[in-house]
Amino acid sequence: MNKKILFLSVGNTALYFATCALIGTGLLLELRMDEEDGNVRLLGMGQDDWGEIHLIIALGFVALAVLHLALHWAWIRSMLARAKWASSLLLSGLFLIAGLLLWPTNQSGPNGGQSEQQESHDD
Repeated sequence: MNKKILFLSVGNTALYFATCALIGTGLLLELRMDEEDGNVRLLGMGQDDWGEIHLIIALGFVALAVLHLALHWAWIRSMLARAKWASSLLLSGLFLIAGLLLWPTNQSGPNGGQSEQQESHDD
């Protein structure tokens, strides 16, 4: 068996399982772990522990996706060379990534950003 085909098979299988694990841990965090009650545990781990596992799986997913793209790079280049819209698509993706990384963030509390002092004065 060709090394590239072996890498593709193993990489695609790992990418599939990483996707399943991301969906599973994401749903677990969103639907089963209650933010207000920090005592909810599954397999002896709380919300923070599952959040760390979710992050590690996400980083592994990104690494596997980069490997997947690298192994398919010749095909990607040939498709982009034939497509008239390829440069627009590529630039749109880069702007999306840059926009999400550079978008300003803010700290908001449980009241949607209102402090308790503001809330008490509204009464």
